[in-house]
Amino acid sequence: MRVPVVSGQRVERGLQIPSLLYGFFLAALIIDIGGAFGLKYGAFATIFVYVLMAALTNRMAIPASFSIMEGALFIIAPIFFLFLAIGPFSVAPNAAVRGLTPFVTWLLYPLLLLIRPKERIISFFTTALFWGAVLVVIIFCVLFSLHFLGQSDLISRINIFAYRYRLGYFGQNPLGGGFEGFFPNVYFRWTLLFIPAAILSLRGNKMKFIVLILAAFVTTSTAVILFLLVGLLWASFGSLWRGKLSKVYVKRFTLFGVVLLIIAPMLYISGYGDVGKFVISKLSSTSASTSIKVGHIDSILKLMSKDVATLLLGMGVGSSFYSIGVDRVVTNVEVSHFNLLRQFGVVYALGFFSYVLLLFSSLRRLDRTGKLLSISLAMLFIAAGTNPLLISPIFFLLLVISRAYITLYAREKLASTELGGLMSAEMSS
Repeated sequence: MRVPVVSGQRVERGLQIPSLLYGFFLAALIIDIGGAFGLKYGAFATIFVYVLMAALTNRMAIPASFSIMEGALFIIAPIFFLFLAIGPFSVAPNAAVRGLTPFVTWLLYPLLLLIRPKERIISFFTTALFWGAVLVVIIFCVLFSLHFLGQSDLISRINIFAYRYRLGYFGQNPLGGGFEGFFPNVYFRWTLLFIPAAILSLRGNKMKFIVLILAAFVTTSTAVILFLLVGLLWASFGSLWRGKLSKVYVKRFTLFGVVLLIIAPMLYISGYGDVGKFVISKLSSTSASTSIKVGHIDSILKLMSKDVATLLLGMGVGSSFYSIGVDRVVTNVEVSHFNLLRQFGVVYALGFFSYVLLLFSSLRRLDRTGKLLSISLAMLFIAAGTNPLLISPIFFLLLVISRAYITLYAREKLASTELGGLMSAEMSS
């Protein structure tokens, strides 16, 4: 009688390990997004070893469709473009390899397939970003306190620390010299993940949702606030034309509006009204940020039209180019979709964009969580075009989560159908 119990305990432990590794990866991403502390790379290495051992012991079943589609797009193609870059395009090997490291994020996919039930994948993600939001709010309050205590030197050192270790931008005043007050910038390099986390929290804990919204506002990121607003609006009222309306989603969207209505007057009364103007100003076609992006796009399009080879295969992953947007040579620019086109060419770019569209369409046909995940993917895909994050662990993380959710949904549905058939057969006999 003891043998089945021990076996069950072993199975349970075996199922817990993937969850722990997934949680470790998310924590490493939040704490060490730049990899300067070694946590992110340590998480990747640990996951690689576990996935390899699971594959060797036949404890992992990867669908054949993954080997064909994702294998071609995210394994074979990057290897091809690596040799193309360091060969004909003469890109420095370290630059080419660095440009392809985000593709390693797909190691998460076989790991996520071992997590049950599929909702835990989403729960782990939103919880990790909730604690990330708490961290953002805490840092914001600390920087404000240091300013009023006259510790401007310490604020400057914090900013230097964040820049040196590739964490993001802390402490600097995002409004520039034209604003006399102090409003700290707290922007982690993973900040765009607040968009999917908040959208996926529409059905979750109310406090988690509020903290995510508050942190999104604190970042003063126009992309985060704008696409979060659009995503919540879409999720709450997108099905209205079919006569369906989720009261839960509408209540959460109303809560978003309430938080906005509370923050806006507080900023105005306290003399920080320029903060709102700053966020909105970046949407203007005459803003400096927009002018830079237009310059990047113009430069890339001229380069791509130079010859057929560049149009089809790009300039090489990790390559640099001169942009009139900033009047200097750059590698990664905010207009990520065009930068993908420049480095990989139109053939791969079309394949990549089509894959994202396919995931979006597949998620829409699943359950409620799948629909929220599809909206999250669409919003992050567009928002990543305003930051150099399309080819990065940030966007790839949501791609992997989406693909794993689709696979697990199909497996759970198949298992349910088989169980129903077995029960019907037993009852009929």
